[in-house]
Amino acid sequence: MSKLVSLSNTAYSTLQKMKGKNMSFSDVVLKLASGGGPKRNFMKLAGSLKKESKSLESLKKQIEEDRKINTDIT
Repeated sequence: MSKLVSLSNTAYSTLQKMKGKNMSFSDVVLKLASGGGPKRNFMKLAGSLKKESKSLESLKKQIEEDRKINTDIT
């Protein structure tokens, strides 16, 4: 049984990009609905901020100081 579904052009384009050559739009929707959408590999980010460690430590210190000041005020 088929159902008519309206999509915006952007939604259609997005689904079309996700659809493989041997996939139907129904396959794409079912994959997304079951949580099988595109996965992000966060391990690719591991170590990417290592060069920025001094800046990050400085920022962390500033945030801690600001929090202490804000806590002391209230």
